[in-house]
Amino acid sequence: MAKKKYRRPKWRFLVILALIALLAYLGYLAYPYGYTLLKGQPYLNPYAETRENETYQLELWVKLPSIANTMPLREALEQSITEFSATRPNFVVDITYLPASQAMERLELALQAGMPPDLFFHADNSQAYFGELQIPLEIYLSPEVRALWPEAVWRQASVDEKVYALPVAFFPRVMLVNNSLWQPTGCQQTQVAANGWTWEQFLQCISETRGSQVYGYVPTSIGDAFFSCMIAAWEQPAALRYDGSIAWTREQLCSIAEAWEQLSKSQAVPTPASAMDNDCLHLFLSGKAACIGPLNHNLARWLWEQAQDSGIQPALLPMFSHNGNSDLRGIFLAAFRQATYQGQRHTKACAELAIWLTPELAKHMGRFTGAVPAQSHLVANLDLPFDQASSAVYTDLARTLPVAYGYGPAPGLSETHWEHTIAPAWNAFVNKQSSAEQFAEMVLAGLARATIAGP
Repeated sequence: MAKKKYRRPKWRFLVILALIALLAYLGYLAYPYGYTLLKGQPYLNPYAETRENETYQLELWVKLPSIANTMPLREALEQSITEFSATRPNFVVDITYLPASQAMERLELALQAGMPPDLFFHADNSQAYFGELQIPLEIYLSPEVRALWPEAVWRQASVDEKVYALPVAFFPRVMLVNNSLWQPTGCQQTQVAANGWTWEQFLQCISETRGSQVYGYVPTSIGDAFFSCMIAAWEQPAALRYDGSIAWTREQLCSIAEAWEQLSKSQAVPTPASAMDNDCLHLFLSGKAACIGPLNHNLARWLWEQAQDSGIQPALLPMFSHNGNSDLRGIFLAAFRQATYQGQRHTKACAELAIWLTPELAKHMGRFTGAVPAQSHLVANLDLPFDQASSAVYTDLARTLPVAYGYGPAPGLSETHWEHTIAPAWNAFVNKQSSAEQFAEMVLAGLARATIAGP
């Protein structure tokens, strides 16, 4: 009689599969804990809860914006902190105000000593990533709070698919046109305002508005401020990636240099190129220029009012961009770990203050500096001097360039390389002291030295 083959019951196989799946799931849950422990850091628990019977002492450092009188802003911020503390009496918030000339150096020293502030607000148009010392504030956001930021805004704030610093507001870069002189046939003004325009369209439009006594375009700067707008239009505004590697390529830099040469040879701009930005404000206000830019948030408001006083009917247009993105440069609120671990609840308290403070800072920056809040629901209440169409250009968060404007492998480097590397190279090029190839080589070589030597 043939011997029956033994068959393992199917349920045993299913049990083994279930155990494997359970182990995989537990490993997935344990990975963040193991990863942070291996790096010598405590795991951040976003579900920790603060306690009413504990006192949370929080340090907030504010790098003051570059405005003449910062006292009204300081008073408004302190009033906001008073309102926050009224509902959370166990939160004690100490504010330190730092002038622009000292802020980044002070922060760098504090980070090196392991005693940074809990929160740092950099009220200028830049973004920096401080590595694992920075707390990824996005893990503390509910889906409802996260949805207050448009996706493009969120993308600009991301570092390696994570958002560490919360987007507070944006400083726009725009152009101003004289409606009576700006009448190109190549593209309609309404289309440009709604959809943006490319560099090639911009060159065509300014050439068509050239009259016997009128320039199509006068730049407010031919220095590195203009170059920063160009590199944003080429969609790679940060010279360095978050890991410190060089983001720009030789081809990108040469392409921008070629675009500048096209502009400098155009009959629509003043010549010689070295004097292109001389008397630009006077030329526009006297009706001798159809278009002017780039304008930052301070200059755009001032020039709009001056143009109206001079009898000019102005309109704002976005800066040129290959994919129609608006040139909006973000400012952010960052949180830091401390060398002496103060517990999950202290970190959660820091996150609670950051989430509450972000829209408050945005409103104050909009009121006192002309910045545009990064959260959509705050934009509608801005007090802008522009007409409806121009206000839409100025506040178009949906077209924010979804790439960070500034990174650096160490605090301060993202600012220092502009001063010591990029600006000298660009200025030498526009003044015909170097070729396009030499310009690209100077920038790349300088950035390579900076990433090795540091700031």
